[in-house]
Amino acid sequence: MCGVTGAVIGSVGMKRTLIQELRTDGVVVLDDFSPFANEARHSALASGFGAWRPNKGDVGSSVYDGMSFYGNHALLLAPLMRALGEPMVPNTMFFRSTNQDTEGAYVHSDREAGEFTAVVYLSHHDDCYGTGFYRNRRTGAERMHSFADMACDQQEFDRLKAEMVRGSPDDWEQTRFVDGAFNRAVIFDAPLFHARVPRHGFGGDAESGRMVWACHFVMLEGIFNG
Repeated sequence: MCGVTGAVIGSVGMKRTLIQELRTDGVVVLDDFSPFANEARHSALASGFGAWRPNKGDVGSSVYDGMSFYGNHALLLAPLMRALGEPMVPNTMFFRSTNQDTEGAYVHSDREAGEFTAVVYLSHHDDCYGTGFYRNRRTGAERMHSFADMACDQQEFDRLKAEMVRGSPDDWEQTRFVDGAFNRAVIFDAPLFHARVPRHGFGGDAESGRMVWACHFVMLEGIFNG
């Protein structure tokens, strides 16, 4: 499957703001996102990519290859802030380049990282790549509950975590797919289950890999209004 599918829109309508579209449809796609996309890509390549070894927490990998935190984020953050049209606060930002030998993608949710997620595609590939969104076949869920809520049923939480790591079509139905065209942004509701496509990546180095910029953010109003 390649292309923009499912309940995804190609641009923000004149009658609703981007935030209204996000809260209604869950996913917004914006083409020609930044006039500085090439410069942002080059800044990430110049900064270098390496392995990040975070505190694993409840869900996720203990090692993330191909991470860069030092590129010029402002070249993509400014267009995001302009597109939103409302004050926002970035929580985390990074560039990532994934290769054929990168660990397999998990089906996961960004609920604990922010209110919304923005991903900007910064590479060209002949083969299909992008972001898939998923429904859990067993539960029917398209969004992940908070860790605090899931901790109330540890057995169910452990089962879901195993399904997320496997990322198997037996466990997950793809409901939407956004093709990773260069300088396309997909902005979505952070709790949605999603995963990068392909499961690994392309090439053997940062320049030939599947490169994205990701930003997890919250709206300023939401911070003060709870």
